[in-house]
Parts: sequence; structure tokens; C-alpha cells
Amino acid sequence: MGPEINPTSSIGSRISIIIPAYNEESGIAQTLQSLLDEPLLQEADIIAIDDGSSDNTAQIIMGFPEIRLIQHIFNRGYGSAICTGVRSSQREYTLWFDADGQHQVKDLINVAMALIQNDLEYCIGIRQADSHQDPNRKYGKWLLRLAVNFATGQQTPDFNSGLRGFRRDILVRYLHLLPKGFGASTLTTLLMIEGNHYGATIPITVKPRTGKSSVKQFRDGMRTLQIILHIVLLFKPLKFFGLIGGVLITAGMIYGIVKALLVGLGIPVLASLIVILGVQSFFFGLICDQISALRRERFS
Repeated sequence: MGPEINPTSSIGSRISIIIPAYNEESGIAQTLQSLLDEPLLQEADIIAIDDGSSDNTAQIIMGFPEIRLIQHIFNRGYGSAICTGVRSSQREYTLWFDADGQHQVKDLINVAMALIQNDLEYCIGIRQADSHQDPNRKYGKWLLRLAVNFATGQQTPDFNSGLRGFRRDILVRYLHLLPKGFGASTLTTLLMIEGNHYGATIPITVKPRTGKSSVKQFRDGMRTLQIILHIVLLFKPLKFFGLIGGVLITAGMIYGIVKALLVGLGIPVLASLIVILGVQSFFFGLICDQISALRRERFS
């Protein structure tokens, strides 16, 4: 056997750190400097993706020659920035790190060490109770949590934490499934669970962000509903449409029997149409389930 490798000393050489940034001129310099000041990350491949910012985010990043800067000509969304960074990375592991100063370098290192030491395929930072939380996003996250738990059939802790890491060869299989905007974190959590990948969670603490959030309540509320529908149709279309079909079939039969007994003219046409619609819904879900399985297994 060869000499034992200390994973702590070799952590930087094995990871790429992906930092999506959109109008983050207030906090990006401090975020980048905190990574560069960490001795364990001296050899890390740090990639900042300026997602079409209209402020000085790109110019500030250019002031750090150690950082690889990739620019989107226009704003394409968080998921697109993540995909750009992953495709540009070449290290064994890729880690996501927010540009707004919410994440701590020590937590990033803990996630990276968990990946390397335990030979994990993914590791997600789980925000603890003392972490900062935006009260304006509470209801949207609650709805999204219901959809995630419906899709997985279990309680899924902190499914959309932005601090997470993956073995790169695992993550690239699923890039075609990630939404361009909001929702990439949530979707990768579900993909790892549904794909039975070997992973773990690490407790982290999130600080208040630096600068103004680009989240718009109404716009991103609509996007949350879109992501919920996307999640359900991607992971549990048969369960979703089967439930609708079951409700329609049951309602149609009850209505038809009641009307037939009360009026005495047999099963009404409306009741038959409702039952037929329920059967169609079930078979539509069956077809969607097959298509969804093909999409998820495209590069596996």
C-alpha cells in the first residue's frame, strides 16, 4: 500500500468552486477574498459566473486574477449560471457557493471534506436554526416543501440550500434537467434522492446577505409555482395524474349512481364524461411517467 493521503492537504486541488453572480457588486469582493485567504483552498479552481449583471460585478471580479471569470451577455438565470460553471469545471468535485456573503468558507470546507473523505457523490449544507431567514420567502418555501415531500414521499430537510457539492461526473448527467432560473438547488436534491446516489448532509450557518436581493416576490412566487409543477411532472407524473383521475372517476360514479337512483333515467351523460375524463387522466399520467423516466435516465 502507498502512503496515506491527507484529504485536508489535498482538498483544494480536487475541487472547483462555482459562484453564480448577478448584480452582486456589494458583496462579491469580500466573498472572493474570503476564499482566496483560506490556505486549504489555495489550489482550488474558483469560477465566478457573471450572469449578465448591469452593475460593476464583472469589473470587480476582474480585479482578482486568481478567479476564472465567465460572463453571460445577458441575464440567463441562476440555473444557467450553475450549468455554465459545471461545464467549465474540470476537477473531481464541484461545489456551489453564493456570491452575496451568506455562506461561510468554513462550511464550504466541511462540505468538501465530507465529499472527499467519505467518497460521497453529493453533500448538501443544511441550514441550522440560528441561520438567517428571509421572512418574505416563508410561504413560497412552505408550498415548495409540500411539493418536494409529495415528489419524494418523505420529509426532505433544506432541499434548496445553495451550499452543496457533487462529484462532477455525477452532476453533469443531470444538467439537461436543471431549470434556467430559480429551482436548480431543489431539483438537484430530488435528482440525487431519486437516483439513489450516495450522499450526506452537513450542518451550516447562513448569515444575512450583503446588498439587495434580486428576488421579486410576485415574479418569483409565480416561478415557485412553476417549479412545483415541474418537480411533480418530472418525478411523480403518474401519482399526480393518477390522483386527479381517481378523484374524477369516483366523483363521476357517485354522481351517476345518485342521479340514476333519484331520477330513474339511468346514468346521465355528464357522469359518463367525468368517468372517461378520469380514465384519460390516469393513462396520460402513465405516458408522462414513461417520458419522465427517459428524461432522467438520458445520460445515466
